[in-house]
Amino acid sequence: MKTTLLTLGLALAIASCSSAKKEEKAETKEAAKTEVTEASSGISDYMALKDALVQTDASAAKDAAAKLAESATKENWSADIVEATKTIASSDNVEAQRTAFKTVTDGLIASLKANDSEDGVYVQYCPMAFDNTGASWLSMSDQIRNPYFGDKMLKCGKVTEEL
Repeated sequence: MKTTLLTLGLALAIASCSSAKKEEKAETKEAAKTEVTEASSGISDYMALKDALVQTDASAAKDAAAKLAESATKENWSADIVEATKTIASSDNVEAQRTAFKTVTDGLIASLKANDSEDGVYVQYCPMAFDNTGASWLSMSDQIRNPYFGDKMLKCGKVTEEL
């Protein structure tokens, strides 16, 4: 009888801990979804920047980066992302812009993965970018349009995952 009561007590204790953990996870996930929703409005600004770099258009990249910097600041994106967008917005050199774009992309990918968000966004990768060290970017399409090389190597890369 004592064994049965002890087992029942232990089961109730475990169940109550499990329930508390489930509630905590639900609250954490809800908070992350809120952050993701806020971040989602900046995704279109990111895509405009990526498209400008695909076109090797430094002027359009500057404009898109300025807009992304505003969105990223309003949405409390990481300081590294905000700083890199400001670097792009202040540069007329497309190669310097592409280098800073890698920082933006790496930070954004990490943030999206941490928040388990952005259905339909593809992570694409070019192994030849930056002297064969490679670099990733985000796209709304599975078609490769490489922002690191533009028309020089427009279709160099592959989809590595879908977020």
